[in-house]
Amino acid sequence: MNRAMMICVTILLAVFAFGTGVVAGDEVKVEPGTKSLQVGPFVLKGPAPQQRPNEFKKTDIPAVFIENEYLRCCVLPDVGGRLYEVYNKASKSQVFFANPYLEMHPDNFEGGHPWNLGGVEVNFPYFHHGNSYNDRWQWATVREADGSAGVVMSFTSRPTMQRAIFRVMLRPRVARVDLAYRFENMNPYSWGLAAWIDTMHPKTAEMEFIIPTPWVAQHGHNSGRTDLQPWPIRDGVDISWQKNVTAGHDLSEFGWMPRRNFHGCYDHAADRGAVRIFNPETLPAAKLWTQAMPVAPDRYYQHFEIWTATSAVMEDPKRQPELSAYAGADSWFQAWGIGGYVFANADLALNLRREPDGKVFAGICGTRRITGCVASFLVGRETAFRAPFNLDPAKPAKWTFAAPPGDVELDVLAPDGSVLAHYERIETELPVENWQMNKEPRWKDGINRAYYLEDYQTLWRRRGDGAFFSPAINGYNELLKKEPESTALMLDLARVHLKENQVRVGYQYQQPGPEADADAEKRRQESLAASIDLLQKVLAKDSQNAHAHLYLGLAFERQKKTAAAMDEYKAALACTVPAPAAGTYLGRLLIKSKPGSAVDAARTAAQAFPQSTRAGQVLMAALIADGQQKQAIEIGTRLLPFDPANPVTTQLLADTSKKAEAKSWAKETDRLLAGNDQARKEWEADMAWARGE
Repeated sequence: MNRAMMICVTILLAVFAFGTGVVAGDEVKVEPGTKSLQVGPFVLKGPAPQQRPNEFKKTDIPAVFIENEYLRCCVLPDVGGRLYEVYNKASKSQVFFANPYLEMHPDNFEGGHPWNLGGVEVNFPYFHHGNSYNDRWQWATVREADGSAGVVMSFTSRPTMQRAIFRVMLRPRVARVDLAYRFENMNPYSWGLAAWIDTMHPKTAEMEFIIPTPWVAQHGHNSGRTDLQPWPIRDGVDISWQKNVTAGHDLSEFGWMPRRNFHGCYDHAADRGAVRIFNPETLPAAKLWTQAMPVAPDRYYQHFEIWTATSAVMEDPKRQPELSAYAGADSWFQAWGIGGYVFANADLALNLRREPDGKVFAGICGTRRITGCVASFLVGRETAFRAPFNLDPAKPAKWTFAAPPGDVELDVLAPDGSVLAHYERIETELPVENWQMNKEPRWKDGINRAYYLEDYQTLWRRRGDGAFFSPAINGYNELLKKEPESTALMLDLARVHLKENQVRVGYQYQQPGPEADADAEKRRQESLAASIDLLQKVLAKDSQNAHAHLYLGLAFERQKKTAAAMDEYKAALACTVPAPAAGTYLGRLLIKSKPGSAVDAARTAAQAFPQSTRAGQVLMAALIADGQQKQAIEIGTRLLPFDPANPVTTQLLADTSKKAEAKSWAKETDRLLAGNDQARKEWEADMAWARGE
């Protein structure tokens, strides 16, 4: 067996379990199976499922289970790529709310999003419960060198061509589920990025909402527009408790610049809660949404929600560059048996408070077992209490001890003396800053408003003009009337016309049907013609505008003017400041006639966008056509860790050889597509596109 084939076999064994369980003796098990749920019709804002049990039928849903010593997770790839359950074996309870009722709707577009199912849902590219959760995501089992294992689920949303990848992992002997998200823009131009991740939790009167920040912004269309409000005391009421939320004053709070890298909740009646650990640089949002009590069978929402997102002000989208990927990660675990928590990190959650009699209470709940730890408490300059203990996810540690008045510091020390956690309980209140946000959003007028409309427009999964780019087109047109010679505005408007040509489809009209299809086709062609006219005007003024050449090439290709498109792609690459994305599009058009040249062009893009699965796949196809099988395998094995459930990559690996190893990749491709006619149809189109067919 040659080295290239050995690489292939190694990846097969190390990355994929191929849906058949795991090797005996592994500490983290991954096994496919089914989850029994009550399935019935989805009724928006109608009676809760508990009120109409006759409409629901017990159904076995395909599932994948991930299990270690402490946790058992259930993911549902067929229900929108959802992490449904995380069960803590020690506390014998769920970390998240898990609804036994699954509401489905025959209309994927409007009704296929049962946002009250529970667990963790990834909302991308459509935020705010906007995904179609009737869609089936591809999934693959993954294993890492440290013994971690789990499932990666992925799905491409069309026609926006944005791909979501959701990784759920358990580590050996760790009572924490680690989640990773990858949001890929597969387009040759920038696109709005507003990924929201929602978690659902049981709603009880004694639930405390934990957001370690003194300020929150209010929910709304651009929450940054409003004044900040204090947290958690407002008008003399501690609104961080569910029992204090009054009817008509439901909470929708956005934590503003949290001072700690955690947030979550704690049910004091059940003595357990959920902790989220996050990196504010990649997932900066910390949002709470809840309705007032009571929870009754006729109440639609039996839960409350904790959200995060790629933007701190969650309805202000980021702008994701062409052929790029945005990655984020967070972790969840259950804190229990410690009466709440005031601090958390990836290793532990701790509680520290003064009792009414002046004594100090402390509790520590860990995510991994470490014997020989020490809890050291300092009051003033003296050690008030010091206790050896074993950090153990199955046995939370608690102490109550007498201590003089004053600030209390707690250090949790590992056996080697390293600090696992440090927390200070300050007796005096911290000063309250008198902060105010801008009265108006920065995107209210001018070019910022046009940019905002372009990035925001397709982030809601809705019918009508809200699904398309008409508002952005109007915004740029108004600006161009004021500056008719601006090549920058011409380029912006041309880009949005190309996006309009891409996304305007009849089934997104308010009244889908033949008339909608005809109107969509007519308006697509008008947008294409408008884009070409604008781009030619730009190039008449600035022949070195690489993006204008790239966009013009895209427009010509959509008109099936292949030769003209290739000329523009070549020009885009030859400009003083080139547009390397053109290499992907030129490369695929050259695969059949000039595979060597296709490799050169595709490599230009793949090197400029190393995280782009699409650029890498075109390079693989070009290398295969040029007989460079070994190099194609190397590209494929580099792409797999990013997106192991991508059937285009696995099939291209199968195309590298006719030997037994390649058959294994073909088998994996078939598994990813099995029983999913829509996914197979889309895969066939993607394969033809990557191969230049």
